Amino acid sequence: MLVAASTQSAVGWVIAVLVGFGFVAYIYANTRAAKPEVGSEIALAANRKPLDDDQVLETTRLDRSLLFALSMLGIIAVALPLYWLAEPARITNAAEGFTIRSEKRGTELFAANCARCHGPGGTGGIIATSITDDAGAFVANVSWKAPALTAVLSRFSEEEVTEILNYGRNGVMPAWGAPGGGPLTVNNLRDLIIYLRTVQLPEASMRASVDGGIRDGAKGVMLSERPTLKDALDAANRLSDPAAKAAAVKAANVDIETSLDAFVKQISDPASPFFASIYGKLVFSNTAAQGAYSCARCHTTGWSYNATQVTNTAGTPLAVKYSDGNGWFGPSLQGGATTRKFNTSATHAAFITGGSEKGKKYGNAGIGSGQMPGFGPRIDDTVKVTYPAILTEAEIQAVVAYERSMQ
Repeated sequence: MLVAASTQSAVGWVIAVLVGFGFVAYIYANTRAAKPEVGSEIALAANRKPLDDDQVLETTRLDRSLLFALSMLGIIAVALPLYWLAEPARITNAAEGFTIRSEKRGTELFAANCARCHGPGGTGGIIATSITDDAGAFVANVSWKAPALTAVLSRFSEEEVTEILNYGRNGVMPAWGAPGGGPLTVNNLRDLIIYLRTVQLPEASMRASVDGGIRDGAKGVMLSERPTLKDALDAANRLSDPAAKAAAVKAANVDIETSLDAFVKQISDPASPFFASIYGKLVFSNTAAQGAYSCARCHTTGWSYNATQVTNTAGTPLAVKYSDGNGWFGPSLQGGATTRKFNTSATHAAFITGGSEKGKKYGNAGIGSGQMPGFGPRIDDTVKVTYPAILTEAEIQAVVAYERSMQ
């Protein structure tokens, strides 16, 4: 500020001095005695036009000059305030126009490069790929769950998303940015980020998606524990009379949904003995949006490509069942890893809420990579937006309880 002020002061003094010298020179030039012109004409030369006399100079020409000056003054008096009034809107419109054009370019880039994996509009998709063992040998062709990106800015900052685009993620998503050897420029990635802002779900829609995934998982658990509900639905579907079948199926589904409401309410109660073992597990392994809201897609081997449904070259299933939290792209959470990393459930929950920040310490001697997303609300100061939390405080507490119970 001091440098700027002194610079402005210096410029002002230079201008003042120049104006002062100019004024003195003007006065001098117009007040000094005129020297007789050498060789001055006694008679006006034939090629010179005579000047107007004083009567014309002091009336017609003077009036015309004054009118012109008054017109210019009026234009300045009106135009300058209008310019001042319009300038903020011009700047805003220019910024909005830039954003609109950038969003359009980002839409085209996403459709050409990202939609084949992440689905149109970033709603999630499945991509065929191959997996190998630690030695690089082929294991199997799998269908990989590419997560929805409709809540990615709740989980990661724009800088972290740019980092992922630049260098790829988990060995499956390739590097797209030039720093990582990809085909897209810095401006391309910026256009993609601006496009992603437009596809983020509002809080109500995201909550419906998260809750729907938990509810679907809870339904499977409940029906396995209460087979009579499923048996009644199967019996209704076997009826031959269309009217009777429709009525019976409807009644069976109503019973299932009513029982499911009570079941979810029971297991989601923090005082319930099933809060960690069932509810925490369901939140941890939420299948909605191709796993975008879950922990399992990073911390459980094989979860992202349905390992229990895939066989290797010998015809053997890649996994009989999932071992939650045994580690993959994210570290293993088993064997008391989380209790060693976090002394209390509160610090554990805070980490899940905010995620990791690159180079920043967390827990007991942990150093963040920026790859662990945050599942709580995120404030973006750049665009002045608060992105909603993916998980509620109760859901995060359930995950914490489940992870701290892993053996």
